[in-house]
Amino acid sequence: MSIPPSGGANPGDPERIGAAPSVSPAEMRAWAAIVETANIVQFAADRQLRDAVGLTLAQFEILLRLLEAPEGRLRMTDIADALTVSRSGLTYQVARLEALGLVERRPSPGDERSVIAHITAAGRAALAAGGPGYVTLVREMLFDRIGPEELATVTEILGDVRAQLRSRPKRSAFRRSRGAAAAGD
Repeated sequence: MSIPPSGGANPGDPERIGAAPSVSPAEMRAWAAIVETANIVQFAADRQLRDAVGLTLAQFEILLRLLEAPEGRLRMTDIADALTVSRSGLTYQVARLEALGLVERRPSPGDERSVIAHITAAGRAALAAGGPGYVTLVREMLFDRIGPEELATVTEILGDVRAQLRSRPKRSAFRRSRGAAAAGD
């Protein structure tokens, strides 16, 4: 993992003042469990969706967000913020979905700078075709392995953390610097 473990010193100790932050062994185990579990399930879900309906997990999630939105449409920036992806990354994925006839993009009637993505009937059909296998996979890999109380605890803890993190400026609010763009960031 990418977080260096702590040497065991208390972060408030005078010896630690000015030292690089670190994590305890227990925090490291928690971090590894979160990241590795998410990566394993996401990889399997991506593979299952590619095999079942020819879509990536990212594309499937875009369609899900659109399906859940009023009238099946959202501003592109709102989708990027909800999925915590870059605007350029979202634009690429939506262009692929549009080429497949699963979404349409239209200018926003109220804001000439905004683009609205709309799910099509074919997009709804792709979700209907891919949904059952996706749900089965997530259930088998995750939900069947934890009890109702554990699920409630995990949901509460991660829900609170997510809410705190979502209160920060959205990723779409930041512009890449020219140096980062030239470096391929």
